[in-house]
Amino acid sequence: MNAKEAPPEVVEDEVAEVEEAEAPRAPEAESSEDAGIGARVTAVFTAAEKAGQHIVTLAREEADDIIREARAEAEAYNREQKLNVDQEIKGVFAEARRKAEAIEGEARVAARQVEDDARVRKERLREEARLIQERIDWAKEGLSEVNERLEHVFLDESLAQQSGNDS
Repeated sequence: MNAKEAPPEVVEDEVAEVEEAEAPRAPEAESSEDAGIGARVTAVFTAAEKAGQHIVTLAREEADDIIREARAEAEAYNREQKLNVDQEIKGVFAEARRKAEAIEGEARVAARQVEDDARVRKERLREEARLIQERIDWAKEGLSEVNERLEHVFLDESLAQQSGNDS
């Protein structure tokens, strides 16, 4: 509220005081005129001082209102910004979760692939080991046959030598 918005009764009271102080008086002696002028000047100064005080009071009230409004607006702005930040944080977390889930899914697929590859390799190695074992068994059989033949050859030679020695 400013001086223009002051209640009419306050302004009327101040104007009445000024008019009273300026009202014409019965002619008196020069000194009383001087005293009358002094009284009027004093009344004008007093009215001006009261009006100034009233304007200062109104200005303080208006300043207090402005400060209260500014604080309320600042609080509302802070709440709005906090909500915006909270929503942004939720969005960032949601995006991070989505990316983490995608990475986890890719890791699961890769792990399954590694497990499958390991299983195939294990089966291949088992098959290779079985084949090697078969070759070893085949080689043992072959060596056993060679050994038997060699024994027959040595036996036949030994018998031939003994029969040659006997004759």
